[in-house]
This record gives sequence, structure tokens and C-alpha cells, in this order.
Amino acid sequence: MTDPSMSSVLQMMKLDAVQSVVHDLRTPMTVIKGYLQLLLSGMMGEMASEHKMLIERSVGPLEDLILLTENLLQAATLEKDDLRLNFVETDLDKLLTEIIDFYELPFQQRHMRIFRGGNTLGMKLLVDPFWLKRVFNNLIWNAFKFTPEHGHVALRVEHSSQGIELIVEDTGRGIPADKIEAIFQKFQQANVKDRRLGHGLGLWICKRVLELHGGSIRVESVEGQGSRFILSLPLSRIL
Repeated sequence: MTDPSMSSVLQMMKLDAVQSVVHDLRTPMTVIKGYLQLLLSGMMGEMASEHKMLIERSVGPLEDLILLTENLLQAATLEKDDLRLNFVETDLDKLLTEIIDFYELPFQQRHMRIFRGGNTLGMKLLVDPFWLKRVFNNLIWNAFKFTPEHGHVALRVEHSSQGIELIVEDTGRGIPADKIEAIFQKFQQANVKDRRLGHGLGLWICKRVLELHGGSIRVESVEGQGSRFILSLPLSRIL
């Protein structure tokens, strides 16, 4: 029989090894992305249209790889039994504005819209803003990839007697009904034939973060019509 303490040590060593390797991968990819964006900006001089097109096609897959490394690092962190989130007073209006501003340019480039709905003015939440942003990043990036040009992604805020709901909805391809129950499990995907769209960690991270906030996440989706991810936070998170 395996010694429980030894098993715990081995698990920590495995997590530390994963984090070390992934961190070493992420740094050079981030640098490469920076150089590609510098070339696309025109600051180094104009380039032929066909060269520019090739570089533009390289940025998207590179962003997917960077997101994958970030998700691997985050998943390893979230698996630690002694993890404690840093709950601080957070201005919800400011947080959502920062998120939308960050994604505005890539959405414009694909002729898509990202907008918000619901009154958040003056609303404060007791949350870990770092991890809550990670949740929104995963959901919005997924929506961005699965939604065709001229579609939209909306961030909505709704109130209930139980707390607050933060909603990310899109007009994308939707999720097959037989996949909905499994998508929040680690390494599960709704579109398994299209591996370049992800590796099944993002939604598990979202679920884990919401649980650590005392909340939950669920999805409503119709294949071919889009998806609606609902993040529920209890009244205790509203200041």
C-alpha cells in the first residue's frame, strides 16, 4: 500500500514539474508573439500583402498555444489542496470595462461585436479579480473562436434573490446536447474533432474558480444557435 504522505509529495513534485516546463514554454512564445505584432504594426516598415497575411495567420495559433500554457499553469495551481484565493473588494463595472476593452480590437478585426448589459454602476464584489478575469478570458476566447464573423458576444449582469449572475452569451455554433454534461470535466471538449480549438481545460478552470468563490457555473445552449454561460455568485459576494 502506498504511503499517503509519499503520494502527496509525489503529486506536488509532478505539479511543480508541470508548472516549470509550461512556464519555460510560455515565455518564448510570448516574446515571439510580440515580435510578430511589431511586424504587423508597420513600425519596422511596410511589408508585402502576402507576407502580412502569413504573419496574421500565425498569430492566432500562437495565441491558442499561449492560452494553453496559461491554462496548464492555472490548472496545476487550482489542484493544490492548500490554495487560498485573495478575496478583495472589486469594482465590477471597472472589471468588465477592462475585459471588453482588451478584446475590442480582435473582435473588430473579425467584424464581430462585444458588449455588455445590465446595471453595474457602483457595484462592488468580494472576489479574487485575478481568477475571475481568468474565467472571463476563457469564456470570451472560446466564444470568439466558436462564433462566425458578424456575430456577437455579450456580457450581462442579472440579479436574483440568491445573489448575482454574470453571463457570457454568444451567437456561435452552440454545444451538442450530448456533450453539455461533460464539458466542465477536465480534458473534455464539445467539438472533439477540432483539437486546434482547445484542450478541455478552460471550462474546468472556470468551474473550479466559481466553486472556490462559493458559486457555480452552468450552460444553456442550442446547437447552431449559440451558448449562454451563467456564473452564479452568492449574496455573500456582494458588498
